[in-house]
Amino acid sequence: MKNFAQISGALQYIDSHLDEPITLEMLAEKFFLSPYYFHKLFSAIVGKPLAAYIRDRRVLHACRQLCQTEKTILDIALDCGFHSPPSFSRTFKELQGISPSAYRVKGCQPVIPSTEELIMKFTNRLKGGVLLNPTIIKRGTILIAGTHGDGNKTGEVWGAFETLYAEKPLDNTLSTDGYEIRLYEGDTCTVYVGYPVREKGNIDPAYSVLELPACEYASFDVYVSNGYESENSAMDEWLKTNSEGYTERLLQEGTHYCVEYYDERFNGSEAGSIVEIWIPIEKVS
Repeated sequence: MKNFAQISGALQYIDSHLDEPITLEMLAEKFFLSPYYFHKLFSAIVGKPLAAYIRDRRVLHACRQLCQTEKTILDIALDCGFHSPPSFSRTFKELQGISPSAYRVKGCQPVIPSTEELIMKFTNRLKGGVLLNPTIIKRGTILIAGTHGDGNKTGEVWGAFETLYAEKPLDNTLSTDGYEIRLYEGDTCTVYVGYPVREKGNIDPAYSVLELPACEYASFDVYVSNGYESENSAMDEWLKTNSEGYTERLLQEGTHYCVEYYDERFNGSEAGSIVEIWIPIEKVS
C-alpha cells in the first residue's frame, strides 16, 4: 500500500542518515505528507513516535559498531548521531542497561532487523483492513451539524446531508472534514453525519446537531479496500487486550458510540484510502 511504502522509504532514509540531524518536518516534506499526518502515520504503523524510533535505531547501530569495530566511543557516538559521549552513554544505558564500554567487553552481537523485515512486521499488524496499533488522541467537545437516520442506511443519510448542505451551507464550520457518529442502543444503530461547527447558534433548524463530550480516543486507521467490515472485531480485541488499561467509555446515558473521521486521505474504495475510527476510551482507577 502507498502509505506503507512511504514509511518504508522513511525507515530506509533514517538508517542511511543516522549521523545527521533528522527531523519530522524534513521527512514529512520528503515523503509528501504534512508533518501532522506523517507523525500520525509513522506512529500508527511503527508503534512508536519518530524521535523514539530514531533514538532506538541509533543505539542498535552503535551496538553493532561497539562489537564489530575498534572505533572509539566518541567516534561511534558521532557516527550514530549523538552530539557528545555523555549524551550517548546516558541514552545507551537507558536502553541497554549497561554502559557502552561494558557492552563492548561483553562482546554481544546485536540483531538489527532490516527495514524490509520491519515493514513486513508492521504490515502483519493489519487485521483485515485495520491497523491494530491505535494512536491515543484527546479531543475537546465535538459539535456536529448534519443529518441523522438509520445506521443501516448510512449512504442515504450522507446523501441527505449533501443535499441539505448544497441548499443551506453552514456558516460556522471548523472544517469540511466529514464526521460519522454511530450511536448504539441495544440492537438499534443511529448515525449522525456532518461537519464540525463552532457553536450551536445560527444553525438552520433543518440540521440535526449532535454534541460529544471532551474525550480520549483510540484512533484506528482503517484501509477501506482491505476489509472495512473487519474493524469491529479488531477493535474489540484491542479493548480486551491492550496493556495500558484502557476500557470503552460510554455516553452518560450508557450509549455506546464511535466516530468515523474522513479527511483528505479518504478516497472511496480506492487502494490506500483511509478512514479513521475513534473509539472513546478511559482508564478506570
